[in-house]
Amino acid sequence: MAPKAYPGYEYNLNLYQIIAEGTEEEKAAAREAQRKYISGYTKPEGMRMEDITIAGGDGQDMKLRIFTPAGLPQKAPIVIDIHGGGWVGGSLDIDNYRCIALAAGTPAIVVSVDYRLSNAEVHFPAPLMDCYAALMWVAEHADEFGGDAKRIALHGTSAGANLCEGLALYVRDHQGPDLSLIILNCPPLSLENTYSKRQYPQFALNTNAKRDSAEMIYLGDLNGAVPSYYAFPGYCTDLELLPPHYIIVGEYDTLRDDGLRYAMRLMESGVPCELQVAPRVGHGFCVVDHPLTHWVHKGCCASLRREFGMEIVEF
Repeated sequence: MAPKAYPGYEYNLNLYQIIAEGTEEEKAAAREAQRKYISGYTKPEGMRMEDITIAGGDGQDMKLRIFTPAGLPQKAPIVIDIHGGGWVGGSLDIDNYRCIALAAGTPAIVVSVDYRLSNAEVHFPAPLMDCYAALMWVAEHADEFGGDAKRIALHGTSAGANLCEGLALYVRDHQGPDLSLIILNCPPLSLENTYSKRQYPQFALNTNAKRDSAEMIYLGDLNGAVPSYYAFPGYCTDLELLPPHYIIVGEYDTLRDDGLRYAMRLMESGVPCELQVAPRVGHGFCVVDHPLTHWVHKGCCASLRREFGMEIVEF
């Protein structure tokens, strides 16, 4: 059966193919569509949005963006958001709409992390250690911005989901702060040539040679070695004692099977895990302002409420 996009996601589904193979005019239109997807947001009345600077993983200046809804009680739960962009792109700005949805819908304080992007000089583990520095700062300074250090969750999309899971494993192994929930949206978790990559090559994120891919830029020079499971968590053989998870995959996403396999392994390891397969959509579909996207975000908020011990309401 030929892929048929969920109504309203037609352009998003073919975006990567257009960027890889389209004319210059088509590529320009695709980039403009991406910009519109991520730049349009409405901040609810009374919500504060503040940028602060902390020390990153190597002591460098690193920006955090804090979203605080109006009327929160003292010791409000906290969600740390890690943006996507293939480890080599993206910014705090691309997740503003997403952070607002999570902050308002839970409600909770959301802290977005401006980790270092990968290039010839910066690669794993630097971005992950930036995320760890952000988590430790949040846990140590939660009282200063009205947060509860005992109720912290992680949320990430695409490369941000990869960093979230690498961080969850690192925290487990190094006795870091307790985490309430890990939300992974369209996560890349291994370098394997899974069935979904072979099934939907037309929706692949890029067509670069492997040595030039974003994954290799993030990893640096492996010299043929298997990557650390903090870099690609799918290679971790022991998933026990991880926090509860919520994994979201798109039916047509080439990364779909990474998420499906990992969800099954979590459940087999006794780790609570919700799994949502969004129908007829591809990678990063939640950028589209659409009822399906709203439903996914509401589901995230409902799960956050449950794990934070908050009142369960209609969603």
